[in-house]
Amino acid sequence: MDPMLLAIGALIVLSGIGILVRFSGMRPYLSNILIPCCLIALSLVFLAITFRFSGEEEAGPAAIPRLWISLILILSSIILGQILRGKDKDEVVPRIKRRGLLALVMVTLISYFLAISYIGYFLSSFLFIVLLLNMLTYRKKLLFIVLDAGSSWGVHRILHR
Repeated sequence: MDPMLLAIGALIVLSGIGILVRFSGMRPYLSNILIPCCLIALSLVFLAITFRFSGEEEAGPAAIPRLWISLILILSSIILGQILRGKDKDEVVPRIKRRGLLALVMVTLISYFLAISYIGYFLSSFLFIVLLLNMLTYRKKLLFIVLDAGSSWGVHRILHR
Protein backbone atom coordinates (compact mmCIF):
# COMPACT_ATOMS: atom_id res chain seq x y z
CA MET A 1 0.00 0.00 0.00
CA ASP A 2 1.15 3.52 -0.74
CA PRO A 3 2.69 5.24 2.35
CA MET A 4 0.99 8.52 1.40
CA LEU A 5 -2.43 6.87 1.55
CA LEU A 6 -1.54 5.37 4.92
CA ALA A 7 -0.46 8.78 6.21
CA ILE A 8 -3.68 10.40 4.98
CA GLY A 9 -5.70 7.61 6.59
CA ALA A 10 -3.80 8.11 9.86
CA LEU A 11 -4.54 11.84 9.77
CA ILE A 12 -8.24 11.16 9.23
CA VAL A 13 -8.33 8.70 12.14
CA LEU A 14 -6.41 11.12 14.39
CA SER A 15 -8.78 13.95 13.47
CA GLY A 16 -11.73 11.75 14.38
CA ILE A 17 -10.14 10.84 17.72
CA GLY A 18 -9.44 14.52 18.38
CA ILE A 19 -13.04 15.49 17.68
CA LEU A 20 -14.41 12.68 19.87
CA VAL A 21 -12.12 13.54 22.79
CA ARG A 22 -12.80 17.25 22.47
CA PHE A 23 -16.52 16.75 22.95
CA SER A 24 -16.16 14.22 25.77
CA GLY A 25 -15.32 14.43 29.45
CA MET A 26 -11.64 13.86 28.58
CA ARG A 27 -11.30 17.27 26.90
CA PRO A 28 -8.74 18.60 29.45
CA TYR A 29 -6.49 15.70 28.44
CA LEU A 30 -6.86 16.12 24.68
CA SER A 31 -3.15 16.68 24.03
CA ASN A 32 -2.18 13.91 26.46
CA ILE A 33 -4.37 11.51 24.48
CA LEU A 34 -3.36 12.77 21.05
CA ILE A 35 0.40 12.48 21.60
CA PRO A 36 0.43 8.69 22.10
CA CYS A 37 -2.25 8.33 19.39
CA CYS A 38 -0.05 10.30 16.94
CA LEU A 39 2.97 8.21 17.86
CA ILE A 40 1.00 5.00 17.37
CA ALA A 41 -0.39 6.16 14.00
CA LEU A 42 2.99 7.34 12.71
CA SER A 43 4.65 4.15 13.93
CA LEU A 44 2.15 2.03 12.04
CA VAL A 45 2.71 4.06 8.88
CA PHE A 46 6.47 3.70 9.20
CA LEU A 47 6.14 0.00 10.03
CA ALA A 48 4.29 -0.46 6.73
CA ILE A 49 7.12 1.40 4.96
CA THR A 50 9.74 -0.99 6.41
CA PHE A 51 8.18 -3.87 4.47
CA ARG A 52 9.38 -2.17 1.29
CA PHE A 53 13.03 -2.36 2.40
CA SER A 54 15.16 -4.82 0.51
CA GLY A 55 17.03 -7.65 2.13
CA GLU A 56 16.03 -10.94 3.63
CA GLU A 57 18.89 -11.22 6.14
CA GLU A 58 18.12 -11.34 9.85
CA ALA A 59 19.64 -7.94 10.66
CA GLY A 60 18.70 -6.24 7.39
CA PRO A 61 17.85 -2.60 6.80
CA ALA A 62 14.42 -2.95 8.46
CA ALA A 63 15.67 -4.43 11.75
CA ILE A 64 16.52 -1.27 13.71
CA PRO A 65 13.53 0.79 12.51
CA ARG A 66 11.22 -2.10 13.43
CA LEU A 67 12.85 -2.35 16.86
CA TRP A 68 12.26 1.36 17.54
CA ILE A 69 8.75 1.19 16.11
CA SER A 70 7.92 -1.76 18.37
CA LEU A 71 9.17 0.10 21.43
CA ILE A 72 7.22 3.23 20.50
CA LEU A 73 4.04 1.18 19.95
CA ILE A 74 4.37 -0.64 23.27
CA LEU A 75 5.21 2.42 25.39
CA SER A 76 2.64 4.68 23.72
CA SER A 77 -0.04 2.03 24.18
CA ILE A 78 0.79 1.69 27.87
CA ILE A 79 0.56 5.47 28.41
CA LEU A 80 -2.66 5.74 26.41
CA GLY A 81 -4.17 2.82 28.33
CA GLN A 82 -3.33 4.41 31.68
CA ILE A 83 -4.88 7.72 30.65
CA LEU A 84 -8.05 6.10 29.31
CA ARG A 85 -8.43 3.84 32.37
CA GLY A 86 -8.57 6.94 34.52
CA LYS A 87 -5.36 6.56 36.47
CA ASP A 88 -4.27 9.86 37.96
CA LYS A 89 -3.79 11.52 34.60
CA ASP A 90 -1.48 14.23 35.86
CA GLU A 91 0.89 11.61 37.28
CA VAL A 92 0.86 9.36 34.21
CA VAL A 93 1.43 12.21 31.78
CA PRO A 94 1.68 15.71 33.19
CA ARG A 95 -0.34 18.35 31.40
CA ILE A 96 1.51 20.04 28.60
CA LYS A 97 1.94 23.70 29.38
CA ARG A 98 3.76 24.75 26.19
CA ARG A 99 1.34 25.44 23.39
CA GLY A 100 2.41 23.99 20.08
CA LEU A 101 4.71 21.35 21.60
CA LEU A 102 2.72 18.51 20.04
CA ALA A 103 2.98 20.08 16.59
CA LEU A 104 6.69 20.77 17.06
CA VAL A 105 7.38 17.18 18.14
CA MET A 106 5.38 15.78 15.21
CA VAL A 107 7.22 18.03 12.71
CA THR A 108 10.53 16.95 14.24
CA LEU A 109 9.54 13.27 14.05
CA ILE A 110 8.46 13.50 10.43
CA SER A 111 11.61 15.48 9.56
CA TYR A 112 13.69 12.79 11.25
CA PHE A 113 12.21 10.04 9.11
CA LEU A 114 12.67 12.12 5.96
CA ALA A 115 16.26 12.99 6.92
CA ILE A 116 17.20 9.31 7.22
CA SER A 117 17.15 9.04 3.42
CA TYR A 118 19.45 12.04 2.94
CA ILE A 119 21.96 12.06 5.82
CA GLY A 120 21.72 8.47 7.03
CA TYR A 121 20.26 6.69 10.02
CA PHE A 122 23.01 7.35 12.57
CA LEU A 123 23.49 11.07 12.01
CA SER A 124 19.75 11.76 11.72
CA SER A 125 19.05 9.69 14.87
CA PHE A 126 21.71 11.58 16.80
CA LEU A 127 20.31 14.95 15.68
CA PHE A 128 16.73 13.86 16.37
CA ILE A 129 17.46 12.81 19.93
CA VAL A 130 19.47 15.96 20.66
CA LEU A 131 16.68 18.18 19.24
CA LEU A 132 13.91 16.32 21.03
CA LEU A 133 15.61 16.38 24.41
CA ASN A 134 16.36 20.06 23.90
CA MET A 135 12.68 20.77 23.08
CA LEU A 136 11.67 18.90 26.20
CA THR A 137 14.10 21.12 28.17
CA TYR A 138 16.25 18.31 29.47
CA ARG A 139 18.83 20.03 31.65
CA LYS A 140 21.93 17.80 31.43
CA LYS A 141 22.76 18.51 27.80
CA LEU A 142 26.30 17.13 27.83
CA LEU A 143 25.06 13.87 29.37
CA PHE A 144 22.42 13.25 26.70
CA ILE A 145 24.82 14.14 23.88
CA VAL A 146 27.37 11.63 25.23
CA LEU A 147 24.69 8.95 25.76
CA ASP A 148 23.20 9.59 22.33
CA ALA A 149 26.59 9.40 20.61
CA GLY A 150 27.49 6.26 22.57
CA SER A 151 24.25 4.48 21.71
CA SER A 152 24.59 5.41 18.01
CA TRP A 153 28.15 4.13 18.00
CA GLY A 154 27.10 0.93 19.83
CA VAL A 155 24.31 0.13 17.39
CA HIS A 156 26.67 0.82 14.49
CA ARG A 157 29.27 -1.59 15.95
CA ILE A 158 26.67 -4.32 16.48
CA LEU A 159 25.33 -4.07 12.93
CA HIS A 160 28.73 -3.97 11.26
CA ARG A 161 30.46 -6.97 12.87
